[in-house]
Amino acid sequence: MHPDRRRRDPKISRTVALDSQAVEDPTPDGKNIVTDPRHRLRQIRQVFETPLVKAGAFLISRLPRGVVVRLAQGLGAVAYAISPKLRRVGRANLDLVFGSERTDQEKRRILRKSFENFSLVLLDLFWFSRNPRERILKYMRYGENADWLFCKKAQICLTGHMGNWELGGRAVSSRGTPLASVALPLKNAAVDALLNQARESTGQTVIPRQGAVKAMLKFLRQGGKVAMLLDHNTLPSEGGVFLDFFGLPATVSVSTEALAFRTKAEILFVFCMPCKDGSYLTQISGRMDASTLSEASDRDRALTQHITRVYEKAIRQYPEQWLWTYKRWKYIRPGDDPARYPFYAKPLKDHQL
Repeated sequence: MHPDRRRRDPKISRTVALDSQAVEDPTPDGKNIVTDPRHRLRQIRQVFETPLVKAGAFLISRLPRGVVVRLAQGLGAVAYAISPKLRRVGRANLDLVFGSERTDQEKRRILRKSFENFSLVLLDLFWFSRNPRERILKYMRYGENADWLFCKKAQICLTGHMGNWELGGRAVSSRGTPLASVALPLKNAAVDALLNQARESTGQTVIPRQGAVKAMLKFLRQGGKVAMLLDHNTLPSEGGVFLDFFGLPATVSVSTEALAFRTKAEILFVFCMPCKDGSYLTQISGRMDASTLSEASDRDRALTQHITRVYEKAIRQYPEQWLWTYKRWKYIRPGDDPARYPFYAKPLKDHQL
């Protein structure tokens, strides 16, 4: 099948959506990647990048827990101070969500804490790689309804860029529960392998985004669990749809119900939230049984809209834990007023529809 036809054929839009977030514009300037000077510079950078990451991972994994938490706070503060572009994106998103509900001072505090949280997510990728089961047992707690998460049945575990989305899956698999997550491979293959090694240190299965459909379906049909993040942009050409998110249309994947309806897997909403003492609390905020959902033609939009509402509630409850620097409202729906969108938003191109 011709690739252009595959991207536009509505009959297979769900299959494309399950592969999720392909590179949106790999060569926007039309240059051949082999001769592009930027590609050569990236290769040179990776030569130095890989040993630095390996050395950092080795050192971080041997630090005391309190030092790691304080280091994350320091790195987050530095990143906040030296990243005006990211601060601008984060502030635009905060203004969109909270408007005048929060003061300027409160928004700055939320954004700084968001930087600190992301720093801790990165550091903990490596810190929990040493003696992972012992450390997770010591520093991970579970809220109400934890039995939902550890029951022996197929489940789609939905989370977002909230709290520590990396650690939650590792914690579940550390207790012998089969769980797979989908990851977008990094351009640096050596660093990507290092990160996946950390993710798989407790038995979690990492599925590359490219060709993830069959792997996820097989995993669910065997009674396993699949962890997914849906608070990211998915182009209409990749099976995404525009739905209301904090009062403004944003692109979102409809892959969850495509999986749920084909496997009858239960849907769980799970968030792994950091605590002040350096530990984590995994919260199960709700569940849905796909077999009880309507078979109406608009079921994808109805279920996905409900999912976005769950995300909205979590973000309002724990604003410091969300990744505000992500360009969540990146695309403007045809016919919508660009003035309603953040400064970074752009109208969709023809090939993205």
